[in-house]
Amino acid sequence: MTRRFRSQVPEGDVWHWFEVGDDGRLLRQITLRGGDRVPVVAAESAELARVRDSCGEWGARLYEVVYGLPAPDPVPAPPHARPVDLREFDLAWGRARSYRQCEARHDSGPLPVGTRLPGTFAVSPWGPGVTGVFVDLALPAPGFVDAAVLLRAGCRWPDEGTPAEFEVVDLRVGGGRPQIRLRPTAVPSPGAPWPRPGPPRTAACCPR
Repeated sequence: MTRRFRSQVPEGDVWHWFEVGDDGRLLRQITLRGGDRVPVVAAESAELARVRDSCGEWGARLYEVVYGLPAPDPVPAPPHARPVDLREFDLAWGRARSYRQCEARHDSGPLPVGTRLPGTFAVSPWGPGVTGVFVDLALPAPGFVDAAVLLRAGCRWPDEGTPAEFEVVDLRVGGGRPQIRLRPTAVPSPGAPWPRPGPPRTAACCPR
């Protein structure tokens, strides 16, 4: 039977919300800090395990940057814990996940926002001008440039195999695999060829 409860850590003004199985195995965790209840953890153990399976410890570190570090198993309920029903937990979970995905700064870990690194434009499954382009970074997870970045620049849609330098603008984790959101640091004028990248200013620290 799945149990859900929350408990406060008064010394740090921290609230932990836990969803656990019968054996105390952690399923989901929310941690809120301070009077504003800022989410610092919104982690799902099964999701983290899938990321670790697909991308190793490098991917797990990216996951922790985005969603925080969950508590180790087992998670016992302290005497002062308060029960939480599924609806209440899911509402808090949705808010915490949205904050960690969209508002928290992902500026630590193996690929902090602002990191510059070389890559090669890969296939665009949706065709030129639609959705975006994947980027091969020689890392365990792909890069991705949103179509809006290229359309606003008015540049030629990059051919598969075109090298460029990129800046990390965000990190996303979904479906058990991280995705590194990028923008090219330089784009060509309309009709001009893509510039070849120079040496990267900040090298990625965890190659494949």
